[in-house]
Amino acid sequence: MLRFILGRLFSSLVVLWVLVTLSFFLMRFAPGGPFDADKKLPAAVEANKWMRFSMGVELTARVAGTISQRATVTEKVTELASGTTLAVITPESGPPQKITMPFDGQVVALKVNDGDKVEAGASIAVIPKPVFRQYLDSIGAYLTLDFGVTITSDGQRTVNEELMRALPISLTLGGFAMFFALLLGVPAGLIAGLRHNSWLDHSVMSASMVGISIPTMVSGPILISLFALGLGWFPAQKWEAATADWSTWQHRVLPVITLGLAYVPTIARLTRGGMLEVIRSDWIRTARAKGLTDGTIVRRHAMKGAILPLVSWLGPGMASIITGSVVVESLFGIPGLAENFVKPALNRDYPMVIGVVVVYAAILVLLNLVVDIVYTFLDPRVSLD
Repeated sequence: MLRFILGRLFSSLVVLWVLVTLSFFLMRFAPGGPFDADKKLPAAVEANKWMRFSMGVELTARVAGTISQRATVTEKVTELASGTTLAVITPESGPPQKITMPFDGQVVALKVNDGDKVEAGASIAVIPKPVFRQYLDSIGAYLTLDFGVTITSDGQRTVNEELMRALPISLTLGGFAMFFALLLGVPAGLIAGLRHNSWLDHSVMSASMVGISIPTMVSGPILISLFALGLGWFPAQKWEAATADWSTWQHRVLPVITLGLAYVPTIARLTRGGMLEVIRSDWIRTARAKGLTDGTIVRRHAMKGAILPLVSWLGPGMASIITGSVVVESLFGIPGLAENFVKPALNRDYPMVIGVVVVYAAILVLLNLVVDIVYTFLDPRVSLD
């Protein structure tokens, strides 16, 4: 088993690397940029932003002197070739220093003018890093779990701080929602499978079809209208205004039910299909022939086989529900991971998007690994060796 776990962990790292790489380049090559939503900023201010988020390269003076031969460039000019002279620093003694483009690219800010006096180490220009260099620098930081600072907070909060704030909220919501879905879906699927083609079976399957057809954007407002605005059993205000830590069960009920109901039909259908397959097998008929009661057959023999399809689905299913729902979290004002993925993606907040992608992928990979291990205890035909 140890060899299997180590092998899966290695393959998981490869999967994470591929996902991060694809996300990185898709975000970089998508139209627009992280500062496009801002009002027009002075070149020096925008240059500070590029440096703050590790997306720019600063060219500095090696010697003190006077600026001459400043290039005539405007903010974000067309591509300049590597080696293009941006300015020349003439010291009081010694040879002049040329400030040149280190690679093909644009100029975010050329901070000096002809005749300016500069000291050694002074900032002369800022240019964007090439995308591949940004990628290599970012991968090095990601290996230390440093995802940088968020662009939408103007560098005031780190990605790790945002993730540590939002992840427990989504874990709580998703965990309770999955428990609720299993509590309803598994018994319904078992009853439907054991009473095949009866009115119970048809009722469960009809209800499942209705449940699958109703999205959370519809079921959520209906539940709010009935139980919050109508009956007044639960609070209707948003999460932030209700309680600072989501500590009361009244504020959890409606979001949990809304999210959980979306998964009940899938769980019921998987459980029903597993029970139908098992209950018709030869070894179940042998158990009946030995005189075992139906209850004993179901509890001791059929249950393990019946839930195998459900267990296979639980890996990606739990990852999906734990990471939260965009609609449910938005509808109830819950600041979970979904909020920290959609808005940053629209605002080109590259560090935040990558951080959420890594969390999503890590949860999915971990839960799939747990499911594979649990599967071996339920099905003796499967081995990890």
